[in-house]
Formats: sequence, structure tokens, C-alpha cells
Amino acid sequence: MATVSVIYPRAAGAQFDFDYYIQTHVPLVEARWGDAGLQGVQAFRGVAGPDGAEPPYFLIALVGFVSDEALAGALGGPHAAEIMGDIPNFTGVQPVIQVNEAL
Repeated sequence: MATVSVIYPRAAGAQFDFDYYIQTHVPLVEARWGDAGLQGVQAFRGVAGPDGAEPPYFLIALVGFVSDEALAGALGGPHAAEIMGDIPNFTGVQPVIQVNEAL
């Protein structure tokens, strides 16, 4: 399994539309990459830092694929631009994207 982290850092004055993300963006990802080996999307809303202060991230998503090849195909495929192009519809924050390997 291959997993991508998509992390949306908090920034002064930045907004994040969680309803749009869950109701529109995640279903878009599932629809476009479902046949490309997508296994699932987990989304975690930041609620607090360890000291109770504002969390450093709006949201962290883990996007799982059946294999490294499926992940590479999805990221390089025809729907990647559409999925990335949807981000401004729910935030102006540039996400940090990282491909991960389980240990």
C-alpha cells in the first residue's frame, strides 16, 4: 500500500471550508481515482496543539492506494489537475504533499 499525506498548514487570515472539503472534494477524489487503485481517504481536522493552543494545521488527509504504481499513475494521470484545481474552492492554503512508506 502507498499513502500520501496532504497537510494544510494554518496561516494568518487563511480560511478552510470543511463542509466543502468533506461533501465535495473528497467525493471528487474518490470518483476520479476510485478505478485507479484508490483505497480510501482519511481526513483529520486539527482541533488543538499539544498545549491546547490553536493547531498548526487545518487538516491532514491520508490518501491510500493499493500500490506505488497505482499512486504514481493517479498523480501523473488525467485527473490530478482537476483534483488539485479544486483546492481553491475550499482554501487558499497551499497544501504540503508527501508520499509515505510504512515502516
